[in-house]
Amino acid sequence: MIGKLLGNRYEIISQLGGGGMAIVYKATDTLLHRLVTVKMLRPEYTSDEEFVSRFRKEAQAVAKLSHPNVVSVYDVGQEGETHYIVMEYVEGRNLKQIIKEKVKLPLTQAVEIARQICEGLQHAHENGIIHRDIKPHNILVTENGKVKVTDFGIAQMMSSVTVTSSETIVGSVHYFSPEQAKGGTMGAKSDIYSVGVVLYEMVTGKVPFEGETPIAVALKHIKDEPIPPSRLNRQVMPELERIILRAMEKDATMRYRTAGDMARDLRKVAVGESPDDTRFMEADEFATRVLNGPVIITKERRGNGEEPAYRKKRRRMRPMAKLLIITAILGMLAGAAYGLNMFLNVPEVVVPDVRNKHVEDAKKILDEKKLGYNIQLQNDPKVESNIVISQDPAPPRRVKQNTTVTLTVSMGPSLAIVPDVVKKELTAARIDLENANFEVTVAAEEYSDEVTAGAVIRQVPEGNTKAIAGSTVKLWVSKGVQPSPVTVPNLVGLSLEAARAELEKAKLNLSSDLTQEESTEYPSGYVVRQEPLPETRLEEWDEVKVVLSKGPGPVAKTAAVKIEIPNDGLTHRVKIVVQDVTGERTAYEDEHNPGEKFTRLVTYFNRGKIQVFIDNMDTPVEERLVS
Repeated sequence: MIGKLLGNRYEIISQLGGGGMAIVYKATDTLLHRLVTVKMLRPEYTSDEEFVSRFRKEAQAVAKLSHPNVVSVYDVGQEGETHYIVMEYVEGRNLKQIIKEKVKLPLTQAVEIARQICEGLQHAHENGIIHRDIKPHNILVTENGKVKVTDFGIAQMMSSVTVTSSETIVGSVHYFSPEQAKGGTMGAKSDIYSVGVVLYEMVTGKVPFEGETPIAVALKHIKDEPIPPSRLNRQVMPELERIILRAMEKDATMRYRTAGDMARDLRKVAVGESPDDTRFMEADEFATRVLNGPVIITKERRGNGEEPAYRKKRRRMRPMAKLLIITAILGMLAGAAYGLNMFLNVPEVVVPDVRNKHVEDAKKILDEKKLGYNIQLQNDPKVESNIVISQDPAPPRRVKQNTTVTLTVSMGPSLAIVPDVVKKELTAARIDLENANFEVTVAAEEYSDEVTAGAVIRQVPEGNTKAIAGSTVKLWVSKGVQPSPVTVPNLVGLSLEAARAELEKAKLNLSSDLTQEESTEYPSGYVVRQEPLPETRLEEWDEVKVVLSKGPGPVAKTAAVKIEIPNDGLTHRVKIVVQDVTGERTAYEDEHNPGEKFTRLVTYFNRGKIQVFIDNMDTPVEERLVS
């Protein structure tokens, strides 16, 4: 399959992996010059209409989605018996590989990954798609922390028939929701449960439920409560633990209403705020309430001897107590009045302009004005680190002292890891760098004995180093091995075709820039001059220009050649060769009887040489110069 071209467009490069239904390949889109992922239905399922239909539904479902945290579908096709889907290629690892490597992820990283998963799922749910197989294996994470939810291979439209207990339960049992384990109806909240399990595993290094068989694990999802993650990792703060356990509620109605709600709480935890749990609190019948004065139960006996009757009796308040209460109330009212006066009469100040200042200098200026400050950090490619980008309130607004001014402070440009593209073909190198959010420019082409022509010799910045995201990476591209110098042959007096043949033997090319000039020395179509001159040294396959004669050319002359055949009783072959400005040619060749004598007229142009050969064609019996 490697090297195969699908749809006359997608060239398979290598195999990335495979699942139960399909094999996944890395490929190049030869039309748009970018890397893509091709998911190909396994051959054993191509004859099964149900599998083929399910495979196509995946493409139709996911193609509706367009979100930074969801792998995009570009194309779907069929070539012969091969059914395939073309998707976005993501350079990175799946979350399961990262968990295996780190065991427990840093809490900030785990929260950020879970937030992005929720953002992607919220988009899918809004478009009527439930993933139904959320697990670390289906979460891709790039080197710069971008999360992509992939493999909606068992996704199903909300509007379609729901899964019942009679159908095969699909997915991965460690990440099942309770309703999924029961084979019941699944909705968006099933995905939320699975995200909770994934987040649990990221912060503890373990899945919440394990068992000897898949059925045993499924039953634990239905019946057992998970061990609180803070008991397995003391660094898990209560706010994060509440998010995880709420997402994993057995009762779906007690979970987050939407994946977006869960994402919002994860964002709050990331910046040190508490999740908004109060929005979901049920009414408490024991909540604090006002009672009408102290109630004392007394017992008195009736005069008729009956059992004592109980009645309510209000305790009388003594005068001193009343005085104390009145004094306390008056004191509170006075304090409130003083506080209100202080609030209403706080001096006003003009908000100073601290933009473009170092954050420490900005703090000192605000302190001098008796103003508070709140710092928000933000990447900015144009503003140096620790410099204030903006402020709220903006100057020169007048505010009361102690007002908090929010300062947005630059963290400098965001950095990204530069892919190492040395020795990669230029197109593939460009795709890798652009996918990593870098611009590409070819600085120069150079000869190289080690790098094949068209591949990258070196790059600046170097691979696997950090650079500003969006900055330019310069590439030096190989022209291949530097050719050896060759010697230019003498072409003057040759026909055009003969000159071309001589140049090819010398590993040179004849220039297409042909010119002509009048010549009485060389016939029309023959080389009069050349550039560069004979014996010049050039690189292989450089061009040589020639000037051709357009006539009238030299005047033809005739020479009489007398020949006498040896009288030895044998037949002899005679050949007459002429060399002149037109080159070398055979003027006469035939067999003659012994003792025969004859004269042959030979035509030549300008000066030259006539040679006569008898039998032995290597050594002439006569050689004559003519002019």
